[in-house]
Amino acid sequence: MPFRFVLQNQWPTLAWLAQGNKSDRMVTVHHGAGVEVTSDWFCEAVWDGDFQSGDFDQTDIVAGSGGRLRDGRITFVASGSTVDRIQWCEDADSIFVANSICCLMAFTGAEVDPTYASFISDANSVVEGLDRYKPTVQTSRGEINLVYFNNLIWDEMGCRVEPKPGLGRDFSLFEKYRAFMQQSMAAVMTNIGDNARRFSLKAMGTLSSGYDSTTIAVLAQQYGLEEAITFHRARGNVDDSGAGAATILGLRLHSIDREAWRKEQFPEVSFIASYSSAEDMIFLGADQHLHGKVLLTGYHGDKVWDKLTTYLSDKIVRGDPSGLALTEYRLHAGFINCAVPFWGTRQIRDIHAISNSQVMKPWDVPGNYSRPICRRIAEETGLPRESFGMKKKAVTVAGWDVFHEGGNFLSPSSREDFLEWIRQHRAAWLKRGRVPPIPSIKVNFLVNGFFMLSWEIKRWIARKTPLWRVLGAPSYRQHYLNLYLFPWAVDRMKRCYAR
Repeated sequence: MPFRFVLQNQWPTLAWLAQGNKSDRMVTVHHGAGVEVTSDWFCEAVWDGDFQSGDFDQTDIVAGSGGRLRDGRITFVASGSTVDRIQWCEDADSIFVANSICCLMAFTGAEVDPTYASFISDANSVVEGLDRYKPTVQTSRGEINLVYFNNLIWDEMGCRVEPKPGLGRDFSLFEKYRAFMQQSMAAVMTNIGDNARRFSLKAMGTLSSGYDSTTIAVLAQQYGLEEAITFHRARGNVDDSGAGAATILGLRLHSIDREAWRKEQFPEVSFIASYSSAEDMIFLGADQHLHGKVLLTGYHGDKVWDKLTTYLSDKIVRGDPSGLALTEYRLHAGFINCAVPFWGTRQIRDIHAISNSQVMKPWDVPGNYSRPICRRIAEETGLPRESFGMKKKAVTVAGWDVFHEGGNFLSPSSREDFLEWIRQHRAAWLKRGRVPPIPSIKVNFLVNGFFMLSWEIKRWIARKTPLWRVLGAPSYRQHYLNLYLFPWAVDRMKRCYAR
């Protein structure tokens, strides 16, 4: 019996959930208003091919997600990056697949254990690569399986993960790699602007004074990019504006205050509920510019294009999980996160060899912040050397600990809501014979401060001994109230998908 889709428009978002019956193979697709749907496929995606053909299942140059009926099976497609994912679970009768972990848990009635203390380390494991991350989240309804980068196949044998196509490209020379990036950008930009889309999309760049966003803007401007956003101040209140590059490239630039998110109610919730950190909250300040956009971001450029990187695995090993925190937020804000450096990233060894080749020496600047591929692409387009990539900066909010400037734990609205949630769930700890955490900001600050100090001491000792070179710095684990942010955030986000 062939699979077939039954489409149900349910939310004003980009979220979708496919609920399939194992016996009759009827798959009901509950989808948001911004999801493109046909009888054979559905998606909130862009890719390097003809839009009407719906061949996003046959490429690794894809951002967003979707599902495709083909040859008697369904291919559920995850983004060709690790800044997004799809997740699935099953019971005796049904299979559920979704691009939102909160939507999936709302539909299945699944809940996570509020006392579980390893959500942070489990979520961060994605940086270790496609073969080493923890692929499941345990819930009251069984395991939720996480699929990053690759595709999920459902056929007569059940569900299984299948690698994306796209390996074996010739990146032996800079010119060949640049041609690949140009051709991919041209195809993606054409796909974005296809008039056959029911819901029109438009590309939006992200510009800073650094390498990655500048390189992407240079590539995209050749194929119709007209505007970009910039966070004019980085951490430490230093200038990080991409205004200079925008002027040269002729881009309309929207300058965003990186502190604007503080004006929002419960700003952290959707970011933490993404099963990630809250570091990308700064994008809340750009909310009015993001709906209907394909946001061209530079996530993973720090590894793909850096001359000194040692992350050379074809399994996509990263330095941090940045970008993943946008997963739930972007579905509600209505944009697609297109992380361009992931294009061809499984051949990072070839790309790294280009960066370190003799022919790239003229674009290799002194110091430990050199990305010759980026510099050559930008400079040969006409950007002056001193206009970008001179100093490493960061604009995101610092990581999982969600400590804001001044030592505050969460924003005021989120803080009170979270502490009340801790009080309401005290019984969960008591049932397990454990002492519930104290819902006190002062206690939390003292406990985390103690562990932070301990970590700094261990790190100092390690650097003074040969162990530093062998083992590296000791890992830092968050403690106390920080550990329970994910179940709180999921509880709040599930309400968006109440049935």
